[in-house]
Amino acid sequence: MSAPLKLIAQTEEDLAILSSLLQDTTIRVGDIAWLPKEKRFACVGNRYRWEKKHRFFKPKGERVRTAFHLSGIEKVQLHSVSLSDAETVLDLLNIDAQKNDTGYSLILNFSGGAAIRLQTEAIDAVATDLSESWEAIARPHHN
Repeated sequence: MSAPLKLIAQTEEDLAILSSLLQDTTIRVGDIAWLPKEKRFACVGNRYRWEKKHRFFKPKGERVRTAFHLSGIEKVQLHSVSLSDAETVLDLLNIDAQKNDTGYSLILNFSGGAAIRLQTEAIDAVATDLSESWEAIARPHHN
């Protein structure tokens, strides 16, 4: 097993790196949590390991169970996402940071046009791999 991912993002540049590593993470809606009293938004999903080279032994690549959370979240807005539909699976495309007057809007963009907007004063994100990796069913591709 290669070393598990453990990253902290506190700047826009950090978040761009974290976003690229989380691209194509599949997240079951039931594995998303918004904890308003703790000002924390958290997800657990199956991350595609883009950082691994998979030429011969695992040509489809690998996935690993990964948790990530964002702290200091003041507000959450959902677009085409229903938290009551726990079995729906979302495919994360990227996390976009947009600076505004009160801090940042962090937007989790998913395939199919779904999105989650998080309002925060500062970027404070952590991602950690939780499991051994396994062979992916297929390598993600984008049009």
